[in-house]
Amino acid sequence: RLAPLFDLYVNDAFSAAHRNCPSMTGFQRVLPSVAGFQFFDEYFALSSVRDNAKKPAVFVLGGAKISDAYGMIETVLKNGTADKILTTGVTGITMLIASGIDVGEKTMKFLEDRDLLVFVEMAKKYLKEYADKIEMPVDVAYEEDGVRKEIGVDRLPLDTLYPDIGADTIEKYASILKDAGTIFANGPAGVYENPLFTKGTEGIWKAIADSSAYSVIGGGDTVSSATRFIDLSKISYVCTAGGAMVRFMSGKKLPLIEAME
Repeated sequence: RLAPLFDLYVNDAFSAAHRNCPSMTGFQRVLPSVAGFQFFDEYFALSSVRDNAKKPAVFVLGGAKISDAYGMIETVLKNGTADKILTTGVTGITMLIASGIDVGEKTMKFLEDRDLLVFVEMAKKYLKEYADKIEMPVDVAYEEDGVRKEIGVDRLPLDTLYPDIGADTIEKYASILKDAGTIFANGPAGVYENPLFTKGTEGIWKAIADSSAYSVIGGGDTVSSATRFIDLSKISYVCTAGGAMVRFMSGKKLPLIEAME
């Protein structure tokens, strides 16, 4: 019913490329169809990282939605896209648990309540197969009597949560990012909305902004946190997509791209 009203279909919504709905994948069958300029930019930027990254390629994966990170880790390590993965946020915590570190009952309960412990087994597999490519926090931050405290992961557990990485981890990761040829980042390093736990996210973003590497970031929380701490013009490309970006980087077929092809 809609197709006869138009001469041409243009899609510029790469951020919805993972959605297989009529307005995204139907018009291609009945109208001449093209991708918009932003679509091309996003596709080019992500393809540059996935298929032709300048080495070393460093991935920074954080945030609380770790299904995205874990959906990507094995693919980018197996196909050689990523030379290093710097884990922060809940991804970093689950990696620490997988490496044998006791993080305490409170943190374990936090993960269990959100059905996130399932990722620990996956983390064990990745650490076994790609131990030299995955970096984990060496210290974490926590709150005590309203004050930020930091502690090395070798001195855990504490009966608390760890909403941020510590200064030693920030320094370690910044050193790796400084020498990177390509950087891909998804997810903040900590609970940056809390003033006590901004240091990790701010430190990582500043290290990426200061790097001469080709850098790509994307995802809602990712862009929001970066906007807060750095000038986004220092990032090579800011992707509008979140879920579509992660699926694309994971090598999965996206319905919109298949339809356009």
